Amino acid sequence: MKSTKQIEINCNVETLWDVLTKPEYIKQYMLNRTVETDWRVGSDIVWEGDHNGVNVFQRGKVISITPGQQVTYSNFDINGNLEDLPENYINTSYILHNINGAAHLTITNEIFSDSTERMSQIKQGWDIVISKIKAFSESLNIVY
Repeated sequence: MKSTKQIEINCNVETLWDVLTKPEYIKQYMLNRTVETDWRVGSDIVWEGDHNGVNVFQRGKVISITPGQQVTYSNFDINGNLEDLPENYINTSYILHNINGAAHLTITNEIFSDSTERMSQIKQGWDIVISKIKAFSESLNIVY
């Protein structure tokens, strides 16, 4: 089951890429989570933070990456009610395009079950995060 969201962001693709991959920027929009990874295929990716008094810890792997264009990673929330099995991970993809000087972002989340409830929760969470990505990216004045 997949969910895809697209958004136009008034910044350049380079700025958006930095927002999506630099730990100091990620914490600004990802609900106070930091990320640790080297963004290489097969590398671990770990998300940690405190959100509303709850210690958040998620882990996964970088699945594919083309710097400045796309990245896909897996993600598992150990605080959830699911077993740590491959079918309980979420695959998240970011695809960036420059269209008429604006950055276009496509975010796809894929789960490996038919749980409409879980997908609904994922969509709700990403609606919040996407609006924060847009606002934060547009507030930066990075010149390349």
